[in-house]
Amino acid sequence: MTNSHWRLLATRMEARVSDQLSFILRRRDWQNTSLMLDFFTRDHGCIRAIARGARRNPAKAPYQPFTMLSISWTGRQELKTLIAIEGQPLPVDEKNYLALLYVNELLAALLPQGEANPDVFASYQLLLQHSTGEIGEAELRRFELELMQLLGYFPELSRDAASGQEIRAEAFYQFVINSGFISCPNSARDSVSGQVVIDWSTGDYGKPGVLHLAKTALRSTIDFNLHGKTLKSRDVYLEMMKRK
Repeated sequence: MTNSHWRLLATRMEARVSDQLSFILRRRDWQNTSLMLDFFTRDHGCIRAIARGARRNPAKAPYQPFTMLSISWTGRQELKTLIAIEGQPLPVDEKNYLALLYVNELLAALLPQGEANPDVFASYQLLLQHSTGEIGEAELRRFELELMQLLGYFPELSRDAASGQEIRAEAFYQFVINSGFISCPNSARDSVSGQVVIDWSTGDYGKPGVLHLAKTALRSTIDFNLHGKTLKSRDVYLEMMKRK
C-alpha cells in the first residue's frame, strides 16, 4: 500500500469516534426531522452533532439531558454526524431540573469545543449522581467554584493574591476578578472579613456571610469570563429561588 493510501486510511479512521461516554448539554430541532445536539464527552470535550431523523424516533429517552450516554460519531469538521447512541437516564429528582439546566448552559458557554476536560467531566458526573436529593445554592456554589478553578479562572481562596500570605481571620479583604482576595482597610468598598474567606475556603457554607460572598464573587467571575454571553436559565433559577 502506498503512503498516500495509508494517509487516506488514517484520515478516515480519525474521522470516526466510537463508544464515547457523554451527556447532552443542549438540544435544538434541526430541519424537519433531526436534532442538533451539544454533547459534553469524557475524552473529546464539547462537540456538536446532528442526529438525523431523531425526531421520528418514538424512543426519545437517549436524546434527553441528565442521561448517561455512549455515543459514536463521524466527521472532521466542527459539526459532526451522530451514528450511534445508547443511554441510561440517571435518577435525577425533577425539582433539580432547573438548577441542572443552568449548569448545562454554563458548561456549554465556558468550555471550548473539542478540548478534553476530564476533571470537569468527573465533577459534572458526580453532581448528577448526587442529584437525587435537592440541589440548593450551596451545592451550586461548590460546583461553580470547582469548575472555575479547574478552568483557571478562580484563584486559591486561602492566600492573599498580592502578598501570597495566608488569609488572616482578623484582617479585611477585597475580591478582584481573576486575581483573588487582596488585603484592604475595613472601610474599603465591598470589604469582607478574613474569617468569612477562611470559612469559604473550608467549604463551610453554613457560616454567616459565606454563601453571599461565594455567590457574589463567583457570579462576577463567571460573568466576566462569559464575555457578554447571557445565561437564560440562571435568571429563571434566581427568580424561582426568590419566591421560595
